[in-house]
Amino acid sequence: MTVTYDDFKADLLNEVTAVAQSESLLTEDAFFDVITDIIVDSGDLETADRCYFVKHGIRLDGYGGDPIDADGVLSLIICDYNSDTELVTANKADIETVCKRASNFVSSALSSRFIEQLDESSSEYGLADLIRQRWASIRKVRMIYVTTKVVNLRKSSFEPIPINGILAQFTCWDLARLHSFVVSGKEKEPVNIQISDYGGSVSVLPAHQSDSEFCSYLCVMPARLLALIYGEYGTQLLEKNVRVFLQAKGAVNKGIRRSLENEPARFFAYNNGITATGESIETSPTKMGISLDRISDFQIVNGGQTTASIFDAHVRGVSLDKVFVQMKLTIVAKDRSAEVVRLISRYANSQNRVTEADFFSNHPFHISFEKLSRRLVAPPKVNSTIQTHWFYERARGQYPNAKQSCVSTSERKKFESLNPRDQLTTKTDLAKVLNIFRGFPHIVSKGAQASFRFFADEVNQKWDNGESGPSFVNEKFFKESISQVILFRFLEKEVSQQPWYKGGYRANVVCYALALFSTRVKAAGKLIDYSQIWANQQVPDGLGVLIVDLAEYCHSHLIHPPSGSPSNITEYAKTEKCWELLVSSEYNFDSRATPYLRTKSKDLELERISRKTAVVDTAVDLQILLLEKGGAFWAAVLEYSSQNNLVTPGDWQLLSRATQFPSRPLENDKDYKRLEKLLERAVNHGLALSR
Repeated sequence: MTVTYDDFKADLLNEVTAVAQSESLLTEDAFFDVITDIIVDSGDLETADRCYFVKHGIRLDGYGGDPIDADGVLSLIICDYNSDTELVTANKADIETVCKRASNFVSSALSSRFIEQLDESSSEYGLADLIRQRWASIRKVRMIYVTTKVVNLRKSSFEPIPINGILAQFTCWDLARLHSFVVSGKEKEPVNIQISDYGGSVSVLPAHQSDSEFCSYLCVMPARLLALIYGEYGTQLLEKNVRVFLQAKGAVNKGIRRSLENEPARFFAYNNGITATGESIETSPTKMGISLDRISDFQIVNGGQTTASIFDAHVRGVSLDKVFVQMKLTIVAKDRSAEVVRLISRYANSQNRVTEADFFSNHPFHISFEKLSRRLVAPPKVNSTIQTHWFYERARGQYPNAKQSCVSTSERKKFESLNPRDQLTTKTDLAKVLNIFRGFPHIVSKGAQASFRFFADEVNQKWDNGESGPSFVNEKFFKESISQVILFRFLEKEVSQQPWYKGGYRANVVCYALALFSTRVKAAGKLIDYSQIWANQQVPDGLGVLIVDLAEYCHSHLIHPPSGSPSNITEYAKTEKCWELLVSSEYNFDSRATPYLRTKSKDLELERISRKTAVVDTAVDLQILLLEKGGAFWAAVLEYSSQNNLVTPGDWQLLSRATQFPSRPLENDKDYKRLEKLLERAVNHGLALSR
């Protein structure tokens, strides 16, 4: 069923209202959180920090982190929230006004007099001070306008004027763009490149036959053109695991840098080039051969350091006129993109060992956690008799799409009753909470993407070590994870209502308080008894009082950074030093915590029970999967395996019995596991699956 703009806006407004109510936030704050989560997911921003400030022709809602971490780009976020249920259009004059107010903040921040008038513990002071410190290294200011209105404005028809001589760029996230990204269900927003917009040309040589599964091309890319494209899109251009590598290892490679500066004409011969993918291309014939005109959904899957190093040279004024880059470009159809792009990235990067994570929405961790979320029911809340689900959204848009698929109004109401919106949990939510309770609040404070990458690496180490499936993501793990989510959301709401809380840094306060509590509990040789939280679907009163007190302690720690630390509290919270100082502080919880803790021996007992349950669940899932393929499918597997001498007489007999699925199932689990291996053997040998 098609999701219209009207339906999408209604769902968006409902989500904002739900977040505002559940977290005790102002509607505008909730809107900022909801929308920037989407934008960060798209790859357009790495992080989004709230900084609401209004005064005398100045208006700002937030910013995209430290410019030094974004190739010298200062991203300013301006919100225009409209709660009308009908569609509303934003006009050019309104947009110019809000962008002018944001630019006034930047200009004012460069004045010592303006900064001296601000409260040193406020978020606006921290941002103004950050701008002043970084101004010499800022090359571009992005005005990111986010709204529930529809903007009818061509990109070329409006660009903000430069700010104190620095290039200003307008970026719009209106209802139409939000709808397009969320409804598409993609991991990132596609980057569509019109080559003529950047000057130069790209020569193309086809490298595939007419009957090839994919179309591949060898291309010669002028380095200056590549630098200009990267300058506009940044890491949004890079496929996700390449982005992880870049940000983990540092963008600029010293060897590449020397080559660009000292031997530019030999760069093409020395460098391995880049590997890229696209959804489609447009070409045209020239006297010199075929020229590339346009690429849709352009992603660089190998060569991130090459790209970033070329851009760095361009920014520093190094001439790139003699530099060319070889590019291997593969065109992947839209319906195969999620599967194939990751594989190309994985194998293209195998020599450099970027990562084996492939940590997207179809990673086994997500799939296992999602299955548990759909199967396990949560106990009724206080004053309720309804058992509900904690809906895990492993890919953005799953929740509204599931609700939209309900045919009747009564079915939709039933879905919402069993899957309440306030129990919706996304994969970035889960990563954030698990990182906190494992003792990494400074990582979480860096933003959703940084937190998720860190979480991905940690989980994949477990997966690679064989700690997957039943031994890792089991019923106990799910219930404890959701209990941590409940604790997190409880403290978020409570902090907003405390007399000592004057606004700002709530996310950091909550992260640090829960991380410190978890760390102190572990240091005492105990564990948090999550069974109490799960059983009641709420935080026990005594535990709630304790962690709220702890939050006040952490708030004081955060707003009083030691000498030599960043004066911007949000940036200070991102440093490991901030966490280390808190851990080494004198705080220790008192005997009030005892009723909410349990011993490690009790935890091991619960773990054994959960693993046994998980093994049973896995066996049942396998049986269902193989039975649902049907007799005709297994008849084809039997025929192929027999023709290629892949089976023993015993194997042949087992496959023959499978041809009677699903009416006559097998008797024991071992036979299903054997059957799965026979299928894998046939596929590895070359069997093409038709279903």
